[in-house]
Amino acid sequence: MGRVKAAIVRLADDVGAIFEPSVIAALTTLRAQDLAAYQRLRQKAKQANPACSVTELDRATRGTTSTPADERSTLDDLVALARAQCHLHHDADRQAVAVIRLPGRREVWRVQSSGFEDWLRAAYWRAYETGVADSTMKAALATLAAAGINDGDEVAVHVRAARWQDGYVIDLCDEHWQAVVVTPSGWQVVAESPVLFTRTPSMRPLPMPAIDGDVGLLWQHTNVPAGRRVMVLTWLIDGFRPDTPFPVLELVGEQGSAKSTTQSVLRSLIDPNKVALRGRPKTVEDIFVAAANNWVVSYENLSSLTPEQQDALCTLSTGGGFASRQFYTNGEEHVLECKRPVMMNGIAVVATRPDLIDRVIHIDLPRIPAEARRDDADTHAGWERDQPRVFGGLLDLFAAALAVLPSVHLTHKQRMADFERLGEAVARVLGFAPGEFQGQYAELVRAGIDRALESNAVAQALDKYIAERLTPLSWQGTAGQLYDLLNGYGIPDRSTWPRSPKGLADQLRRIAPAYRAKGIEISHLGHSRDGALWRIAPIRPHSTATPPGVEGGMHSGDH
Repeated sequence: MGRVKAAIVRLADDVGAIFEPSVIAALTTLRAQDLAAYQRLRQKAKQANPACSVTELDRATRGTTSTPADERSTLDDLVALARAQCHLHHDADRQAVAVIRLPGRREVWRVQSSGFEDWLRAAYWRAYETGVADSTMKAALATLAAAGINDGDEVAVHVRAARWQDGYVIDLCDEHWQAVVVTPSGWQVVAESPVLFTRTPSMRPLPMPAIDGDVGLLWQHTNVPAGRRVMVLTWLIDGFRPDTPFPVLELVGEQGSAKSTTQSVLRSLIDPNKVALRGRPKTVEDIFVAAANNWVVSYENLSSLTPEQQDALCTLSTGGGFASRQFYTNGEEHVLECKRPVMMNGIAVVATRPDLIDRVIHIDLPRIPAEARRDDADTHAGWERDQPRVFGGLLDLFAAALAVLPSVHLTHKQRMADFERLGEAVARVLGFAPGEFQGQYAELVRAGIDRALESNAVAQALDKYIAERLTPLSWQGTAGQLYDLLNGYGIPDRSTWPRSPKGLADQLRRIAPAYRAKGIEISHLGHSRDGALWRIAPIRPHSTATPPGVEGGMHSGDH
């Protein structure tokens, strides 16, 4: 080993020093016994004198200066190179993961990803000064994936955010692979994350958070009304908590209300991306593919979503998956499973299904007067200037909320109870009285219930029947009888009207939670000889799902 190191020192002035017979003999022995050590010395030789041909050195250490018929193939070299310079593992879904130690950082890539392929191609070029055919690279990746799955340990791999001990870790996605650790005692940037994060090609870095953070600067770059700012701050912080369900943020406003600008700015504080806003998805599968490649699923200018697409967003909110037949196979399934924050905007309300409305944080954006508008260039430059301070302030608020959270206990809880509890902690940190956020959120939920019923044809007919026919409120009978009763009411849009008593029963099950929150119980009593029995009757006030409101709210200028 000493002879080889001495030869590397002389390489700066003598390009043939490394090819002396005694040095080649030592390198040949080292290569056979310790390939990793050989590769390190080989790299040092190249750094000492770029004119040194490491390809000839490889041939010489195989015992010949020409390429023999039984020489190791490019595929073998690729696999050996990767196994020498990275550790192969697999995740819970048996997808291979490569952990690569590089000077000053640790990279984590899924083996079947463009990121790992780019690294392996670059490593092979440095080692052999030649390229790799696509077919050979594909075979090498498949071999390495099999090695990671069958020989490697199982590891937990995360995207953008992860729960860790009593706090959370956020991947900055910068070139140094740094992360932010947030705990109840504060936050700090660390050179190496305590958990494994991987990335996708479209992900972009978060700003380096400023120590003198000021989350209040956010409102200079968004059009969020003062009365909803604490709600938006809670949604942003909740976007870093993968261990709880994610509410869906819906921004609604007419033309000129800065919906897309506001959404882009908010997303850039959680998950900056090459494409911050996407158009309407065509299929349910499109939604899950977007979720598999992004931390935040973000859509703009939506006019509507199909019932199936709204159900898919519900699934993303609380966690779930999508399965379809694997391409080029007869029976295997391709499963996309994830839980993601979702944000969307539109001129009209997009969330119309009761299940989705239960999970939505609905924000109405006011129209911006013409004299108050700013140029896009000025807006972009201003946000680039203030984003590090806003991000730092958001992390300050996150840490302070984590410290307060254990002391927050809610007697009444909404569907998104984890978000409600976090919001109460955030509001208290910002100086609001206990219960004030819960009152705001209860008001938001009530408004969502009204929107759900207003957009449902069965609910419109049922409301008319209740108002005109039932005094006091009490009805019991079959779904067919109720179908005949409600069919006689004039509903402007009957495109979603059920075509049979069974369809009506399905609709009743969907709207029952909304009516229950309003104090009306719609219950299925089982089946009789005449058909399915239903009952519509009032329930006692203390059974309502919506807690009483609390006076007060956000004031102008508050965070």
